[in-house]
Amino acid sequence: MGGKAKTEKMSVTLPKELASEIRSIASQGEISSFFTEALEHYISYCKQKIALEKGFGAWKNESHPNLATPGDSTAYVHAVREADLDRTSAL
Repeated sequence: MGGKAKTEKMSVTLPKELASEIRSIASQGEISSFFTEALEHYISYCKQKIALEKGFGAWKNESHPNLATPGDSTAYVHAVREADLDRTSAL
């Protein structure tokens, strides 16, 4: 976020031990920045987790019969890498 982003003041209640830990890490004038950065990371994590949960089960084996075994997947990766090497060597 940084810079001159619009802000909103919020009040939160924390366990005393957690508040003490935060104060031991962040200086008095940097507590809001500490929370902002921590919450940005946590929100990103939550969004990624939601996306992974939504995508779970999207892969259907019947849609990819050529990748049914680990050996099939390995062969596919090798073929893609080989094609990329061929392409880059032609440049």
